[in-house]
Formats: sequence, C-alpha cells, structure tokens
Amino acid sequence: MSHARIGAVGPGATGSETGGRNFPLTILLRGGPSGVAPLWQAAGGELPEKVAVAFYGRHEHFVRTAETEAVDGRQLPVFQWSYSTKIAE
Repeated sequence: MSHARIGAVGPGATGSETGGRNFPLTILLRGGPSGVAPLWQAAGGELPEKVAVAFYGRHEHFVRTAETEAVDGRQLPVFQWSYSTKIAE
C-alpha cells in the first residue's frame, strides 16, 4: 500500500468534498519526533490508511486510527506515528 503525500497547514484550514470536486483533507498527526506539525492536509477526496511526512532527512510514517479529535470546532481524523525511515538519496 502506498503512502499519501501530505503538506503542513495552519489551524484554520478546512477539508471537505463538495460538488464532485476534491479538496485536501485536514488530518491530525499524533506522536513522532518533536517539531512535526500536528495538522496536515492529505491530497484527494478519500482518507488514506497511511501518510508519510518528510522531516529532517527522514520519512515519518503515520497510520490512521479509528479516533477523531475536535480542533477549532471540526472533528479531524487522527493518525498515529508508526515508524521512521531514511530518505534515499
């Protein structure tokens, strides 16, 4: 299974799918190294099972949980840190 590409976002970002158009989905990351932003956007209209974040020469891998957490009045899906790999040169 491939990992979704994600990018950091500010706390005011939104994610939804309306009118047949896909918008980034805002997700919450838990765990991992300190300094990884907790809010990210996953591209596309479907919630991925796994995501990977490039962080200081490594990929930090997170897996989707069944949990959601309220952030700024929105229920966001929670992804838990799983493992880290070195980025190949």
